[in-house]
Amino acid sequence: MPRSIPPTVRILGLNQSVHSLERSNRKLAAAVPAFWAAVPVPPAAAEGEVVVGSSDCKGVAIRGAAVTPTMAEPPLKCGPKPGRKRMALVGTVYTVDRTVRTPEAVLEALFAEPGAPREKSAPARPKPCFKRLRTSLERDAAGSSQPAYEEIFSWIAHEVRARNPGGQKPVLFLKDGQESLWKAGLTHLPEDEFSIIEILDLLHACGYLWEAAHLFHPAGSTKAVAFVKCRVHRMLKGEINAVVRGLRGAGQRAKLGGKRAATLERICGYFENNSHRMAYHEYLAAGYPIASGVIEGACRHVVKDRMERSGMRWVLAGAHSMLGLRSIHASGLWEDFMRSRITAECKRLYPHAANDADSELPMVA
Repeated sequence: MPRSIPPTVRILGLNQSVHSLERSNRKLAAAVPAFWAAVPVPPAAAEGEVVVGSSDCKGVAIRGAAVTPTMAEPPLKCGPKPGRKRMALVGTVYTVDRTVRTPEAVLEALFAEPGAPREKSAPARPKPCFKRLRTSLERDAAGSSQPAYEEIFSWIAHEVRARNPGGQKPVLFLKDGQESLWKAGLTHLPEDEFSIIEILDLLHACGYLWEAAHLFHPAGSTKAVAFVKCRVHRMLKGEINAVVRGLRGAGQRAKLGGKRAATLERICGYFENNSHRMAYHEYLAAGYPIASGVIEGACRHVVKDRMERSGMRWVLAGAHSMLGLRSIHASGLWEDFMRSRITAECKRLYPHAANDADSELPMVA
């Protein structure tokens, strides 16, 4: 069987070592912050009616220090050794047009049978406009993720201000229940500057309902499905407090105790703490999105699909560089970035020569 041609030979016409490619990647990624600061604002006429900012975290397996013994005690389970993962912070900003929906329409879509045909009367969902992504694994000397939070949320704030001058459009924060993400967002975009609408991702809320259902009914049973479907419908109609009361009442009637009672109380506490972000009936009537599929997809495509391949372990600087470049490509700005980089390098190396950056650029990262 003939050997496959290495990508570097096929794309660049030469064979480079992995070490050389890693160093080139890091050097190229050094231009990422300057590029994001100078990227042009999308045309206002092509933007959507609502501005959405979202963020989430995804773990990356980081290689141990050089002093780690070769025969260190093995972990008790497969996967990275404990403490080896570092959370990459992913942020996104996009605009989207409004789509008014009813709780019943959303419920039907959530519980539709796989492969079931979509109703012809259902309107097509609008696509996000100028979706931009940015990812950071920055750490300070103490190993804190504060630099990553500062990098991503200051960028989100810059994007929102640039794409919504005067605050004429509604600004949505659409996330899961991680409180640190909500606080960081409101720190960089204070509510006295913008009227921020906080929305808890519906699918995360549904996940907690499924967990509650399995306290009372076997997983996969029709009773568990009916349990969740009834309560999702009530949540979509804005009856969050009634759902919490009903869960606690069901726990008392079933006489849950020990870990099961503690689990139910944790679920109820999650809903109570986020109830001000769960006015889904109002969001649907206003045409707002209520699910964070964009940021979830970014965590999978930008981080997981590249950084979690079989056996991969990264050094922190290398992982941060790779994620920075992948975010630019996922934002549809790769050729703009490469032209910007070529222009900057030509000016540095040949300050008196004209730069022709009109040639087609291959994707190499």
